[in-house]
Amino acid sequence: MPADLVLATLGAGGQPAMKLANVIQKLVAEAAKLGELDEAIYVRSTGQLMTDDEADVLLAEQLAVVKDHLVRVKRFPVRWLDRLDDAIERGLLWSYPDEEIVRIMLMGPR
Repeated sequence: MPADLVLATLGAGGQPAMKLANVIQKLVAEAAKLGELDEAIYVRSTGQLMTDDEADVLLAEQLAVVKDHLVRVKRFPVRWLDRLDDAIERGLLWSYPDEEIVRIMLMGPR
């Protein structure tokens, strides 16, 4: 599952969890400024998050039930969870300052 190491690291607490939480917070803040966060549709009544493609295939009767409860939101891109998992697995997250990790993450894969 994507983000297994991210969740395990955050759940374990201590310095590694604090570093990872700081990186995630800085990444979200910087990505928001640059318009790099993913868009999703949040269904307030159920707490469900959907992509536009998932919302497009809802049956008319399903859409009618939740139509008044749909809100567009920004969210952390799943691809970044995969990158963070990889960085944790390779030990890279602990070798660089937070700001450098954020810069590298925003640049994307090489």
